[in-house]
Amino acid sequence: MIEEELSEEQIEALNAERVNRFKVAITKDIMEVKMYPLIGVKAGGLVTYEEVIDACVRESVKVPIDEALIKQQFLEVDPREVTIARGTKPKEGKDGYIEYKFDMSAKPQFIADPKDENKSIDYKNSMQVTLVKEGDILAIIVPPTDGEPGEDVRGFPIAAKPGTKARYFIGEGLEEKDGQVIVTAAGTPSVQDDVIVVRRNYILPGDVDLSTGNINFPGTVIIHGSITDGFEVIAEENVVVNGLISGAKVKAKGYVKCAGGIQGKDRTDITAGSFVAATFINAATVVAEGDIVVTKDILHSTLNCLGELRLGGSLIGGVATAFKGVDCGGTLGSETGVKTVINIRTHYRQEKAKALANSVLTDANAIFERYKAWLKLEFLNEADIKKLLEDMATLPILMQKRQTFDNNVAKYDSMVLENKTAKVKILGFLEADVIVASPYSRYTATSPIKGPLVVTENNEYQKMAVMKGAKVYGDTGKN
Repeated sequence: MIEEELSEEQIEALNAERVNRFKVAITKDIMEVKMYPLIGVKAGGLVTYEEVIDACVRESVKVPIDEALIKQQFLEVDPREVTIARGTKPKEGKDGYIEYKFDMSAKPQFIADPKDENKSIDYKNSMQVTLVKEGDILAIIVPPTDGEPGEDVRGFPIAAKPGTKARYFIGEGLEEKDGQVIVTAAGTPSVQDDVIVVRRNYILPGDVDLSTGNINFPGTVIIHGSITDGFEVIAEENVVVNGLISGAKVKAKGYVKCAGGIQGKDRTDITAGSFVAATFINAATVVAEGDIVVTKDILHSTLNCLGELRLGGSLIGGVATAFKGVDCGGTLGSETGVKTVINIRTHYRQEKAKALANSVLTDANAIFERYKAWLKLEFLNEADIKKLLEDMATLPILMQKRQTFDNNVAKYDSMVLENKTAKVKILGFLEADVIVASPYSRYTATSPIKGPLVVTENNEYQKMAVMKGAKVYGDTGKN
């Protein structure tokens, strides 16, 4: 009834207001075609499906258009902005990488016997390091992918960014063939600064004794027998001894592993640029840049390491300096009161660096004293002049040395200050007369305490305390 009373002009105007009007535009990145409703516009715009399609053609749109979505927008009471066509974004290529087939850490591990259903660890035989043999595939070189190109809404291709090649360098004992890294010489694999190598091995089937003499080898030395009294083994890489190290000296830039144990006889020195691992240590001096790992006991020895000292048995007597702390599976100290000293958070090179710095100062003072004496003389003889010239040449060298040693002292001081987590963990007993010390505090056990327990340092108050459950033995520093 109402429409019958309206004029034709009024009806046409009313219908015009009900028409959905749109415009079509391509986004700046040319990846989408947008269809926008023209709100409040009563004339112009795109008012039919065909007009929208024609607009897309004029814009050179080449990708598929969502026709159903366009038609739906003309039927909507409250139309909205929609995307009616999309380009395809490129997929970046994946970077290449190295897929290693062996453990590359070259560190000892306690590994349970796979045949043992209980998965218990035999501390005598379970310490293992990775060894590879000739012909082994050490690694697979996975190449980068090119990625997949894209396409904008006008059909123009968009190049994909290819992945980068794996960064690596093939070192000694290896060759690259058909995308694989193949072992050409038996040894221990490792990777450092993107250089993949297999350390060369010198294998001795028997003992180091009069039949072999001392050994100095620019690789890894593997000894199936023992190193006997008075002999020396030096290796640029690692030393592996299946027998005993007895009254001998061993020096390796890598690790030292001794399956038979170290029977020091108070004349054995072991020095390693990495870790030292042994079944036991008795009356020996051991220095390691990494951890010291012992499956059984340590007796009456001097130990220095910048890692952690870990042992399955007891530690009795001697001095152990472990920068990152001690993990003792047995007893620390002895019922008979044998003096046992444990130093944590202590850099064993620190005191030596200070001593070297002081020795340089002593030499410089000697030159200064000679100079003061010469100032009192009217003239210098030929010998004094020669010595003066020597001193003048020596002073800059001494100054450089002093600077180097002072820098080392400062570096070690900084390392000690930052190392606030070192502690001593004990499963057995902490016996009386055991001393646990750091550069900042000291604790002396006055009576036996049953473990498991932890001797730790309160960093705020620089005091040692023994923690056993909720109970605290010793002074934590709090009032």
